[in-house]
Amino acid sequence: MQSQNNLALIGIFASVTIVLGFLETMFPLPFPGIRLGLANIGIMLAIYSLPVRDALSIAFIKAIVIPILTGNLFMKIILGFPATILSTIIMIVYYNLTKKYSSPVSTGAIGGFVHIGIQFIMLKLFVVKTLAIYSILPYFSILSVISGIITGYMVSVIVNRFKIRFKEV
Repeated sequence: MQSQNNLALIGIFASVTIVLGFLETMFPLPFPGIRLGLANIGIMLAIYSLPVRDALSIAFIKAIVIPILTGNLFMKIILGFPATILSTIIMIVYYNLTKKYSSPVSTGAIGGFVHIGIQFIMLKLFVVKTLAIYSILPYFSILSVISGIITGYMVSVIVNRFKIRFKEV
C-alpha cells in the first residue's frame, strides 16, 4: 500500500515532468530533435526516492501526456515511448547496482545515452529505412550524454536543496 507521502511525491514529480516537458518544447535548440531532457528530472527524482513501480508510472505518464500536449503524437509515441520506458528501466537498474558509487549525474548520462540509442533504433525500424541514419548517432549520443549530465546535476541540486532522502535499496 502506498503511503500518502508517496502519493504526494508521485503527483509532484509527475507534474514537474509534464510541465518541464511542455516548456522545453518551446525553446528551439540548434539541432532538430534534441531536447535538454528537463522532463527527466521528475523521473530521476522518483528513481532516487520512490519505489520502482512509481518511477515507471511517472515515466509512462511522461511518455503519453507530453506528446498529447505538444503535438506530433504518432512520432513522439513511436520514438519517445520506448526510449523513455527503457531508459528509465536502465537508470533504475544502474542506480540499484551502483547506489554507493554513483550519483544522479552518472545516472543521467547513462539515461541520456540509452534514450537516444533507443530513439535511433525506433527511427530505423519505423521511419528511415537506410543505415545511413546511424552516421549521425555519435553526435546525438554526445549531446544526449551532456544533456543527461546537466539533468543529473539539476537533480543533485534539487535533492540537496530540498533534503530529499534517497531510498534504501
